[in-house]
Amino acid sequence: MSVRVPGRIRMNRFVIVCVLVIVATPSWRLLAQDASAPLQGRWVVNGAEHNGKPMTGLNGGVMTISGRAFEIRTASGNMLKGTLRLDSTKQPWQMDMVHAHGVEWEAIYDVSGDTLRLNYVVKGEKDPRPAAFATSEKTEESLIVLRRQSK
Repeated sequence: MSVRVPGRIRMNRFVIVCVLVIVATPSWRLLAQDASAPLQGRWVVNGAEHNGKPMTGLNGGVMTISGRAFEIRTASGNMLKGTLRLDSTKQPWQMDMVHAHGVEWEAIYDVSGDTLRLNYVVKGEKDPRPAAFATSEKTEESLIVLRRQSK
């Protein structure tokens, strides 16, 4: 014996299932927007290391992120510009910094309050994308710690 479910109840169930699927399925575009939101603004370098050694010469450099664009003014006055590709589905979060002149940095990053940690290598050279926020004398990783500049 089969039980007939009135059409209205079936339709309500269908709508509820559709809403749950939409809510439960992440939108990749939304994830990408959410990943870039905490990066927006002006960041000042307050610590750096390369090959396990401090790089105090970078202190005072400024990175500005607006949307997907970045601009870096180094402490020595050089200007670097480009675009960001972010992947917050990986742990740690990943960032590719594609410079206007073609060089690409593969990075991991972490934002905690007003602190941004970024560890990167030049893509295509000897080292793969960093996996941790540390450097050693055996790699070409560069770890940069930046502090959000208040408005």
